[in-house]
Amino acid sequence: MANVRVLVPKKLEHCYDVLVAGGGLAGVMAAIAAAREGKQVLLIEKYGCLGGMATAGLVFPFMRDCEIGSGRQVNAGLYLSMLEELYAMGGSNAPHSKQYKDELLKILLDRMVTRAGVKVLFHSKLCEAEMTDGCITSVMVATVSGMLRLRAKVLIDATGNADLCAFAGLPFQLGREEDGLCQPMTLCFRFANVDMERFDRRQATAAYQELRARGEIRNPRENVLSFRYSVDHVLHMNTTRANVKDPTDVEEVSGAEMLLREQMLEMYHFMREHVPGMEACELISSAVEAGIRESRRIVGVSCLTTEDVTGVRKREDSIARGAYGIDIHNPAGTGTFQQNLPPNEYYTVPYGALVPVRSHNVIVAGRSISSTHEALSAVRVMPITSCIGEAAGIAAAMAIDGDTGLAEVNVPRLREKITGYGGLV
Repeated sequence: MANVRVLVPKKLEHCYDVLVAGGGLAGVMAAIAAAREGKQVLLIEKYGCLGGMATAGLVFPFMRDCEIGSGRQVNAGLYLSMLEELYAMGGSNAPHSKQYKDELLKILLDRMVTRAGVKVLFHSKLCEAEMTDGCITSVMVATVSGMLRLRAKVLIDATGNADLCAFAGLPFQLGREEDGLCQPMTLCFRFANVDMERFDRRQATAAYQELRARGEIRNPRENVLSFRYSVDHVLHMNTTRANVKDPTDVEEVSGAEMLLREQMLEMYHFMREHVPGMEACELISSAVEAGIRESRRIVGVSCLTTEDVTGVRKREDSIARGAYGIDIHNPAGTGTFQQNLPPNEYYTVPYGALVPVRSHNVIVAGRSISSTHEALSAVRVMPITSCIGEAAGIAAAMAIDGDTGLAEVNVPRLREKITGYGGLV
């Protein structure tokens, strides 16, 4: 038997300046921002592509990134640069379009991190974190090369579920305050062969609600939510719903994935049989993972509150803006509660909401920042989390340069850096 081998686990002994766990948009922006500050950055991602929910999760399109009324841009910096570059390569139909072709976005994100000098490990899933005296000293990552132990001076939790913080033993909240229930998970999918001239979403919803009332549809969602995709005759669906499931429990998540695929099939038959323009539609793709609207939220040095969002407050330690309002999909049943911001307004995200208590060298990028259940429903969308990620990357570099903990970073200087790179605070 020639060439017989035994696995020799790979070792990466180098201690990086910054390790980013999670390659969604928040993690990508954090990694690029830290590398832009001259730091050696390692980005680990569980899938084989970057983008997270924007690519592997088929979440589409980007939600509101500008003020209602004035249309003034609220989310800028690296996020806006990404949109412009995506348009230039044919990945959208306008420079600042919120519609995009996710396959081209995958390629663009590869190019962006490569250009910045970020080292990327795909198919690498965080599974353990060691913490001593408030510092994460190493993490364990499961890879195709075996288990890797990795080290960095500063770590950025961009997992979306605050996995890094939770595995390190840091405190967190889960779900709404009164009962711990999270907003439902949703599996996005797409139909081809759609006659878009004849398809009417309101008509589809009316037929759907009639069948639900007769008990012929089991999906608890109250209406049909769809979007015209960036390719002709393709319809994007965001209309499944798995309620009362814990997105951090592996058994419940596994069951939810199966349930959502059954709902997808139910919607496929419903659309073909009851909706004009959908008679010849074909199911062509579904996300590799259900979209998670809400899971763990860290307990931070400060907290983004419901009143911060609805009152469009401008915090002194703001590091990002938001124009998306309250958007809560009922965690326990049907219905969606939405509350838009007033015209020509935005709220801000405080820096302290990114910094976990009881920690020294870890910061959060993405939707798992410290917030209330209601505030999370607004700040969770990708334009905002991208800007949070960019701020986290700059802050990580500043902590290294200043030899301080993340809580001691000079926030006025951080804000200057963000605006210097074209961001808005």
